[in-house]
Amino acid sequence: MKGKIEAYLLEELHRELNEFDQYDVDAWTRFFYAKALELYWTLSRLMGLGRLHDGRWRTPSAAKMQALQTTIEGDIPAPAKRDRLIIDMTATHRFGGHTGVQRVVREIARACVESGAGLAVYMEDGRLYSHFRHSVFPDAIELQEGDRLLLLDSGWGFVEEYPPLLEMAHKVGAETIGCLYDLVPLRYPAATAMKNSAPFIPWFKDVLMHCDAFVCISRSVAEDLVAYMREERLAPPPKMRIGWWPLGADFRAPAQLSPSPIAQQIASAQTPFFMSVGTLEPRKAYSIALDAFEQLWAEGCDARYMIVGRRGWNTRALQRRIREHAEFGRKLFWLDNASDADLAYLYPRARALIFPSFVEGFGMPLVEAAHCGARVIASDIPIFHEVGGEEAVYFDLLDSQSLAARVREALADKKAPCRIPIVSWQASANALARILRDEAYQIDAEAVRFSVAKSSIVGLEP
Repeated sequence: MKGKIEAYLLEELHRELNEFDQYDVDAWTRFFYAKALELYWTLSRLMGLGRLHDGRWRTPSAAKMQALQTTIEGDIPAPAKRDRLIIDMTATHRFGGHTGVQRVVREIARACVESGAGLAVYMEDGRLYSHFRHSVFPDAIELQEGDRLLLLDSGWGFVEEYPPLLEMAHKVGAETIGCLYDLVPLRYPAATAMKNSAPFIPWFKDVLMHCDAFVCISRSVAEDLVAYMREERLAPPPKMRIGWWPLGADFRAPAQLSPSPIAQQIASAQTPFFMSVGTLEPRKAYSIALDAFEQLWAEGCDARYMIVGRRGWNTRALQRRIREHAEFGRKLFWLDNASDADLAYLYPRARALIFPSFVEGFGMPLVEAAHCGARVIASDIPIFHEVGGEEAVYFDLLDSQSLAARVREALADKKAPCRIPIVSWQASANALARILRDEAYQIDAEAVRFSVAKSSIVGLEP
């Protein structure tokens, strides 16, 4: 499987290089520009100035940080006095965002706060403050013995701020738990942009690997974490435990928002449409899905395909292919600024969600689509089997002909409601809080140490 993925990434890279060649810039200029950019990234990080390109330069002022607090209304339970669950959501607090990691952070944090299970915080100058504004919450929060500090957010954009926080937590007797969404930057660095993947390496090495425990967004990620530590001969901390919990599906589309005219237009037409959801990036394998639909259209198949996702990295060739496609605006659509209201409107009206990714940590569009009753056609990878079970339909990894066959079957069958097991975000938050509160980790410290050590002791290849 890895060889097939690497071949796919090489082909996508070749397309990107060909796209770059279309610009009126000579080869030497492109070469020196690329080397200069690489040198800039390297030197700036060595000088401690990684914030210039990893996002930290956008860090708001103290006054603006307070202005970014979210007001929460209603009868909110007062936070516990001792043995608190402190949920770090600094990146989401600073930079916003409502998809991917940010959706998880927002939903889990709010659910924990509303149930009284946790307290959501952001970090400023090494200190913690309440993200939510309510009369029951103190402004500043001091870590104390017995607390559990959960690093739920994507803090790798300002990784240098976290080691002092971990040191302070351990000094006062608080436990630290790192959240792992996936190991894509470590497993498949070619599938991510350097400016995004480079900070993840110190985040994993200098922050997550110094936590007392891990929680992962799926069993697949947890098992991959253990396998990676074994392969790299990484010694886990003495108390290292690993757990996983399911993500929710019932995202909150603002009631005051209506779906966009383009979403309504696509959904109201008689011709069935299929949709994919997620940022345009190499690991999403949208080019495979587009290949499949081009085969179907060449056969005279009257089906439409819609991509819902923002522009991502290393996809200029794909973006051009979409926008200059003969079927763009007729059978091929791209919503690059879709809202939650659009998704809530489109999911139940789609013939199926198509999920062609070659790697994911969980795949929230899968459960969101199932929550809305849409069938799912997904890549044949372990995480999708874990989440989709027998209810999802699978096609061979990175195989456009296999995908085209599944689309034909979906068009021939009557649309049946999807019965993929899903949970609410409140149930998801409760499951996570229970793992942390009751020490209900699925892999205990002894099992982690044994798994990591056995390959070096027995001499087994990872």
